[in-house]
Amino acid sequence: MGMSKLNVYISETDDPCKISKRTWYVTIFNCDGTVLEHCDRRFLLIPARCGHVEIEVPPGCYYIKAVWGFVQVGPGVFRVNHFTDAAIVTLCCHDAVCVRLFNPSVHRCGFIYAKALQDLARQGVIEANLANRVERIVDEVAERDEGRPALRFEVPLHDEIEARLKEIIRAEQKPLKKPKKNGDAK
Repeated sequence: MGMSKLNVYISETDDPCKISKRTWYVTIFNCDGTVLEHCDRRFLLIPARCGHVEIEVPPGCYYIKAVWGFVQVGPGVFRVNHFTDAAIVTLCCHDAVCVRLFNPSVHRCGFIYAKALQDLARQGVIEANLANRVERIVDEVAERDEGRPALRFEVPLHDEIEARLKEIIRAEQKPLKKPKKNGDAK
């Protein structure tokens, strides 16, 4: 079976035409929602430096997301500061496929959620006054959140993800080495 190349790009916030300059962490899921595993490798929280990573994967259909900005708030519980929309991709043997994950701001996420609730109210699934209350709250949060990082949400994670996130956080906290200038001793 021939492997396939998957190039994942993450957009700048609310700008699908530009690539992010930050490091993101990409996870590739199987269609059943489990993390892809192949040859003893789990495709979990793969660093995408400057908004890009190329990954060799077996042929299949995958669901892909990326996140950045982890903060541990308790044993096995992390806050994820920002996450992308998802992409679904199907790869055949020896394919080379590019996907771009859209990086929405909290404002877009909140407004889409509020719109979805309004749609449910129109369909009679929920009461209109509930949808209206949520929309007012989303509006209030968006007004207060101008220019700040996205809202956080808590996600319970199992031990393997917790250990990986701790590695990533430690690595990101290390001071950067200054590049050597021409003429410096090697």
